[in-house]
Amino acid sequence: MTLNGFLDYWCSLDWRHQLRHLAQYLLIAVLLVFVSPFGMFPDQPLVRLSYWFAILSIFGMAMMPVTAKIIRSTGAFDDFSRWSGIFGCVLFATIPMTFIVHAIEYWGWSIAAARLGDAVTPMRPSRDAAGLIALFSQLLVINLLAIGVNALFILALHGLQPEARNRPPAGMRFLSRLPDRLGTQLLHLQMEDHYLRATTVRGADLILIRFRDALQELSDYDGLQVHRSWWVACDAVEKLSRQGRKIELLMVDGTRIPVSAGYRKTVEEMLLGKVVKD
Repeated sequence: MTLNGFLDYWCSLDWRHQLRHLAQYLLIAVLLVFVSPFGMFPDQPLVRLSYWFAILSIFGMAMMPVTAKIIRSTGAFDDFSRWSGIFGCVLFATIPMTFIVHAIEYWGWSIAAARLGDAVTPMRPSRDAAGLIALFSQLLVINLLAIGVNALFILALHGLQPEARNRPPAGMRFLSRLPDRLGTQLLHLQMEDHYLRATTVRGADLILIRFRDALQELSDYDGLQVHRSWWVACDAVEKLSRQGRKIELLMVDGTRIPVSAGYRKTVEEMLLGKVVKD
């Protein structure tokens, strides 16, 4: 699995993946009950099982998907190798998780002490700076174990996939900036000051990004710039019209887009064979 494939997997989890993950987390939690790492709840196996299952579920159901989407949308790990990038994803997901677990521990111990009494409640662990670092280290080890088990399940179910199948969809970095309601089927982009109006088959919205940065992120997408402030998806062009030296594109959504003189030759070469000319 490549780094992009890893990020794509965690960014596109559906309910079937989540159910499979929950089963994996339960198996890992049972293992941790018997191993009893870090000396937690030595005489309370059910508490240990509930604790580890909750921690692993938070990691897999919330922290990893959110972290993967942030990393993919920002391109923060674009220059990382596969293994260093995966380790970095797990590490960054573990940072906020450490404070969440600390809060769970605090309230959990408080509730247990109130119901069971201080005499039978395990001593609350110290969570000063050193304690938080220790908790972070413990969670990082457990999270890496969970990622390793998940990878084994993927290999068992699907085998080793060719590199090409793990390649992210064209323009994924830009498409990840779009609101979910717009989908990912682009029609055209129009520059509006510091924003871009991105139009898909489902609607349009303003995206805060420079036009040249968007063009770079869409360099592998089947589209082209046709004007200093317009970009179009090639398969969304319905008709090419020419009046003298003036060229205009009619898009499938009815939008008419002018073609600048500097882009006329490129547009004709790429689109004349695909569209009808007036």
